[in-house]
Amino acid sequence: MSHDPPQGPDRTAPDMSAWPPYPLAMRDKIAQELYQLREDMENLGVQLCLDEAVMVRCMPHLQRLDEMGQRTMWLAELLRAENPAAIIPEITLQALADRLEDLRRAISFPPVIEEQKNTSSAA
Repeated sequence: MSHDPPQGPDRTAPDMSAWPPYPLAMRDKIAQELYQLREDMENLGVQLCLDEAVMVRCMPHLQRLDEMGQRTMWLAELLRAENPAAIIPEITLQALADRLEDLRRAISFPPVIEEQKNTSSAA
């Protein structure tokens, strides 16, 4: 069973090589909410793990909760980024990275070149 969101109607994606003209403060506030959501999910998981019977019985669900928290964190990072396409190669959740890379290609974000990645990470 897939947990991916339902796909909307097939549309030609617009060129979104830059973020919409939303103020950084708005994106930052949304990112803060996503970080808080991740923290809340993590705390819920910890509380459920305190009961060993619940932890053993619900381990796949607890792992899923952890994965959702990680996705939430990466989405917050993308919101805060000046160039979200540059963040995609850093995403440690491969399924999320793959979905975002597909989107990046569809909306014509310029690819992140290895040399650019190494230069920016050295700074």
